Amino acid sequence: MQSYEKSQYLCNTTKQDTPYKIRSARACIVAGFQQYTGNFRRIFKVTWLPSLVFALVSGVAESLLVEYYPLVVLALLIVYCLLYRFWLRKRLSGILEKVKGTMKNYLRHFGQIAAVAFATFIFCVAIWLLTSVPAVILGIANIEAQHGVLYGDPLGMPDYMRWLTIGVFALASFLQAYIYLLFFFPLRYAQGSAVAAEDERAKAVSNNLLSE
Repeated sequence: MQSYEKSQYLCNTTKQDTPYKIRSARACIVAGFQQYTGNFRRIFKVTWLPSLVFALVSGVAESLLVEYYPLVVLALLIVYCLLYRFWLRKRLSGILEKVKGTMKNYLRHFGQIAAVAFATFIFCVAIWLLTSVPAVILGIANIEAQHGVLYGDPLGMPDYMRWLTIGVFALASFLQAYIYLLFFFPLRYAQGSAVAAEDERAKAVSNNLLSE
């Protein structure tokens, strides 16, 4: 099945409530999480291969980051993550149908949108930190070993440590790719709520003018 056909299939079969409905910030977060979890199998079918490639590249880059050329590798990794983000958003266009609103709509309801984004961000960061613990531990161990080598100490690390580091970083990156995706679902409902609220406001103003 071609990527466009997959996108259309997902759009037609995705379990989702309309985003164009007035909701509280809490209701936007709950609706977004429900859409994400309810459609996770379909999301996974579309994204598992690019997420796996992303995880492998990140695993190798992050292991090099702690061993060889930190600044160069970090810059390349940031560029790669941005490209991956752009591609992933395009890939999920069938599920995350763009909310048709204006900047004016969003600015009027900036507080709610910001509250949803902030709460979702905190939740995603908490999960991201949990999945990063093994990678952080291995990264610190590698950095300490490299510092020891600079002062003339033997490396003191087993031969398989490099491959273990790549594997752990790759696994963490694969899980984090799906944590990253979670952020966009509640935000979509917050944007849809802003558009619905502005539509209701416009209708109320129009009805008042007609009644006068």
